[in-house]
Amino acid sequence: MNVARTSHGPRLMSTPHPPGRLPQAAATHPVNPHVPPPQTPSPQVMPSADRPDVPAPARPAGRPPVRLFGADRLRASDAQLARMRRVARGEEDADLVVRGGLVVVVQDGSVVSRDVLIVGRHIAAVTRPGALGGRRSLDAAGRYVLPAYVDPGLRIEDTLLSPGELARLLVPRGTGTLLADPTALIALGGIRGPEFAAGSGTPLRVLIRSGGTPDAALSDTVGPTGSTGAGGELAGMSTLDADSAEGLRRALEAAGLAGSRTVTELAYQGHIDHDVRLAVGGGASPIDAIRRATLLPARAYGLDSILGAVAPARLADLQVVSTLADTAPPDVVVAGGRIAAEHGRPLFDNLDAAPDWAAGRIQLPVTLHAGSFAGPDLARVGRGDGSIAAVSIDAGAGPTIPPVAAPPVPVSGAGVRVVRVVPTVREGRAVADATRDLQKVAVLGRAGGPETAEIGLVRGCGLSRGALGFTTAQAPGRVVVIGTRDDDMLTAARAVEGMGGGFVVVDQGWVRAACPLPLLGLLSDAPWEAVLGELAAVDTAAADLGCRLPFPLRTLARFGSQLHTGP
Repeated sequence: MNVARTSHGPRLMSTPHPPGRLPQAAATHPVNPHVPPPQTPSPQVMPSADRPDVPAPARPAGRPPVRLFGADRLRASDAQLARMRRVARGEEDADLVVRGGLVVVVQDGSVVSRDVLIVGRHIAAVTRPGALGGRRSLDAAGRYVLPAYVDPGLRIEDTLLSPGELARLLVPRGTGTLLADPTALIALGGIRGPEFAAGSGTPLRVLIRSGGTPDAALSDTVGPTGSTGAGGELAGMSTLDADSAEGLRRALEAAGLAGSRTVTELAYQGHIDHDVRLAVGGGASPIDAIRRATLLPARAYGLDSILGAVAPARLADLQVVSTLADTAPPDVVVAGGRIAAEHGRPLFDNLDAAPDWAAGRIQLPVTLHAGSFAGPDLARVGRGDGSIAAVSIDAGAGPTIPPVAAPPVPVSGAGVRVVRVVPTVREGRAVADATRDLQKVAVLGRAGGPETAEIGLVRGCGLSRGALGFTTAQAPGRVVVIGTRDDDMLTAARAVEGMGGGFVVVDQGWVRAACPLPLLGLLSDAPWEAVLGELAAVDTAAADLGCRLPFPLRTLARFGSQLHTGP
């Protein structure tokens, strides 16, 4: 098969030779655990293609194993392996041949000129250029061929996008597999939450992980004094290093560089491709940075036999790039054996249907009214100095509103702490006072809950009027409202409930801007481009009300129920 070059990238054309048995050619062969490999080594085998460069450490006693739900369906069946062997021997044509590319061997850091033969969704062989044929071909001459990226720690709810829209955004940037933390999805949707995340019909592969941080990655992500907590979160941030993609991510987050991976960060900065560029800018070689983002996270989760390398029997998740670690997206992305993206544009649509059960998960008490937002009763606090506890938001430096066409500036040092303040009092109750930068905060429980509203005070937001309402993964199923007027807080709460979750800005009884997140109260069902615009709108509206936090609604949602403390 030939390839015509156009301004839009490669175009596949019919092969000029008739199908049939091709001349024998040496090639790397897929590995079948039930069939012994050929005893005679082929001169075309890629150097060290299946040699582990770092042995996996033994599992510490008593540590629970990490499980990846769905990984068992990724391996080739016996029938598929048999066909892959026939293709590797030249007895059949491959489905797709990536021809003449400079294959990056992440196992040992070498670069070799090879053809990559693909059968179905797997790599059948990696051979001398022109040795074997296929029904279709993709010209990669003069360009690098490397594995698609593997993200070992993404929380889908942080992105605010449905899995299908996340695929439209990430696959063109070279990401092929996500190992997703399902904690928040389970909290709101039960077992159906992870099934929804992993059930997209798009090329993005989502595997659901459990069991915390993998043992094989501990040497890459945690130092001698570090420890891991539930869900794989690190307890000792000072012990981080960047010897793997996960360690790199954690180090970036600790430095305030990676953000929370919302659609804004993904659209303007990038995904794992951005992390690779940062690693190269920090002194790592491009191939070493690529290894950290492909082979090492796959090996850490026991997936290196099917992911993370350009080698036989691995999934055909590939990137064709003109320059390693470049700011431009890959020229071509192959996902599961199919061409999925070209020059930053997806070649697939998101046809996933939003599940009905995922909508309407936010329900507030029908008896909620403006009086429900009355401030703490000082008589019940019982302190002689008249002070009560409040939450202080200490946000790092950053622009209040980022330009829509420019990348966002990371927020560093943002956090909350509990302080004691002497509030403004009216009729024995603490009230909001914008002149002192004191607002009321309400954390609203689900309908029928034992505590329907928890009211407190917060400072550092800068809100001078109106109210902000939002749902958050830090308090699944609950609504948080910050405001200066009780009636605006009620309007914001009901608006969030009516949308099924999301972000809303209210002033004088009117909704000024909103970003609906109706799926589980955390994810949008809209295209990612629309979500990007809605987020910019709510940020602008919040700034108009005086809020000086960078990316106001997302910053507040990250804190969730931490914004409230008892008096």
